[in-house]
Amino acid sequence: MKKHFLFTFIILLMGLLLSSCTHVQEDPLSLWNNTPIKDKIIHFVTNEAPKIPQKDRIAVFDMDGTLACEAPLWFEMYSAVQGLNMQIQKDSSLLKDPIYQYASKLNKNPDDSSVFKVWGPSIQTMIKTAYKGWSNEDYIRFTRNYIDTAMNRKYQVPLIKTFYPPMLQLITYLKRNGFDVYIVSGSLQGLMWSVAPQATGFDRSHLIGTRQAMNPEYFYGKETKFILEPEIFTPSNNGEGKAVDIYTQLGKTPVFAFGNTTGDWGMFRLTSTNTLPNISFMLNHDDAQREYKYKPWHGKGMPGWQDTMAVHHWNTVSMKDNFKVVFEKK
Repeated sequence: MKKHFLFTFIILLMGLLLSSCTHVQEDPLSLWNNTPIKDKIIHFVTNEAPKIPQKDRIAVFDMDGTLACEAPLWFEMYSAVQGLNMQIQKDSSLLKDPIYQYASKLNKNPDDSSVFKVWGPSIQTMIKTAYKGWSNEDYIRFTRNYIDTAMNRKYQVPLIKTFYPPMLQLITYLKRNGFDVYIVSGSLQGLMWSVAPQATGFDRSHLIGTRQAMNPEYFYGKETKFILEPEIFTPSNNGEGKAVDIYTQLGKTPVFAFGNTTGDWGMFRLTSTNTLPNISFMLNHDDAQREYKYKPWHGKGMPGWQDTMAVHHWNTVSMKDNFKVVFEKK
């Protein structure tokens, strides 16, 4: 009897030790390289988050360039180019307009540098014109199907697969530790509703984007159609507009923010004003081999961006140094 008891005790003890070792070896960010940035994220979640009431554990992430590839085009512009080219097929005289000329060139080559040099003032016009007159839900369905099948031609990866696995893993890690996570993007809200739910599992209530004007058409007993109008509401969800939209839609200040350009500094500044423990990160696209290499701004340059990051204690995340993988394996 004593031998049986001792044997049982040893087996139980070994099981507990094995379980403990397995727990210790678990890596919540296994798709991240072991760097000070990874340590800083885990330290914040492990040691600082418990000091924050769960109802206040709000995390916000930019989408284009932060959660998913935005080069050579971002989801919103891939879709806009497709919509404008469908209009060209019906009426070739549209090619007299520069925005349709740009769309035609980008349809043939999404990395056409001749367009990138001149199209800046026309980008918003292209986006808001591409699906004018469509219902928002039709736009969402069409774009979802298009992004599912269209490819990033350089890496031969479906666009929907260009969400970064390390970033999706980080979101999962935050959720498991009681964070309420929102995606806050400069892209149109309808665009976010089309691609983000299937790629991230987020429902529409956690997706904050730039709003396009709509005109409701009511059909009693049937679905109301919200018809897209060629107008973008201000502020657009960039720069300080991100801070405004987070405040107006959530009524709270985040404690965790992650972006990839100076256009995300509005939500960084908002996060930094939180009296609770907080932290902000900016993904730097410095990996020309596995993705794309470009400066952390769109439009007007800001050469002193690193100084600003340092002054505010915001963290720069090198894609090259921190990501074990960039795109999901085919």
